[in-house]
Amino acid sequence: MNAGLLFSDTQSDWTGLSLQTPAIVNDPVMEQIYSLEATNVITSYSDLHYQQIEVNLGGTYQFTPDLYVAASVGYQVFNDKSPYVYGDQDGDAYRGSLGLGYRF
Repeated sequence: MNAGLLFSDTQSDWTGLSLQTPAIVNDPVMEQIYSLEATNVITSYSDLHYQQIEVNLGGTYQFTPDLYVAASVGYQVFNDKSPYVYGDQDGDAYRGSLGLGYRF
């Protein structure tokens, strides 16, 4: 039998960004389309914070030295602590597997 527990708390943000359009771009239309100064105001879009909890349980049963069955189940919980950019991505997931094996 085997078991596992995982907890992950991940945060990221984009601060101190200061980009300028290169001086070689001197066409007014191109400056509007490819202006890098506009990216300086998007730092609030980068405030990300996710938590994940994962629990797994599995095992193997030997019928004979060569014939066995293996099974596992898992459960995951996702918690979006900053649902700003892509909307609320909270959720959970279940999974399971069952296998029959023969060693030869």
